[in-house]
Amino acid sequence: MGTTPNEFGQSYLATVFVVTSGKGGVGKTSLSVNMCTELARRGKRVIIVDADLGLANAHILMGVKPEKTLTDYLEGKAQLPDCIADGPNGLKLISGGQGMAEMANLDEHGRKRIVDAIMDLRSYCDLILVDTGAGVSSQVTDFVQMADHTLIVTNANFAAIANAYGIIKVMVTNGYDHPMHLIVNRARSTEEAKQVFMKLKGCTKKFLDSDLGFLGLVPEDIQVQNSVQKRTPFSEAAPDSIASTYLRKLVDQAEGLIGSSVSGFVGE
Repeated sequence: MGTTPNEFGQSYLATVFVVTSGKGGVGKTSLSVNMCTELARRGKRVIIVDADLGLANAHILMGVKPEKTLTDYLEGKAQLPDCIADGPNGLKLISGGQGMAEMANLDEHGRKRIVDAIMDLRSYCDLILVDTGAGVSSQVTDFVQMADHTLIVTNANFAAIANAYGIIKVMVTNGYDHPMHLIVNRARSTEEAKQVFMKLKGCTKKFLDSDLGFLGLVPEDIQVQNSVQKRTPFSEAAPDSIASTYLRKLVDQAEGLIGSSVSGFVGE
């Protein structure tokens, strides 16, 4: 893999998306995997990093068994490129490891090592998508700070909406000033998704004096759960499903953000 040239022959660093949520169980990882799978199908060079440290499960949704994980990297048993596993459509995966308490309780130095190593990969792909854990701990916010764009996933559940606002508040309070985009998952209608977005956008503007964009929605669809059982992204297992149809619309929007890295040109 090489750098991404522009029309003047200069090379951009990869755009970094961080996908997060205030509450677990909203389908954040499923969305991350399926977005990346669809972007890879479109020819984008994508690396997905499962940064839900110690509880990583993106590899399960992708049907991939990584030989090395971030645990091996931190223990000095592998370099980060050795931890890259192959997924569908040429998608690349770095797993955070599963069932490892020491990863779930990783200290600041360890998290910084991971962030620095991930950022060193920007010259080799178009997009790095980091899928965080849920909540507002430093296990999440340290990764959010590296993002060119943060994608916040919620559903229409009141607690999920409140917790989505909670992560936005923490991000803004910590000085994060890059674009934030909402995704409403398992929506029962486009109107419901719109109402969730307007509620969060209004609170973000009124109380935090910050903006929130809308990236899209994915409807409730039994095919999503069926694909989990098959360990295959639903965008691949059921491309004609309603969830896949709306996912492609969402990816149309996300694709337009690639190339808008705040980090600028390689070598600047």
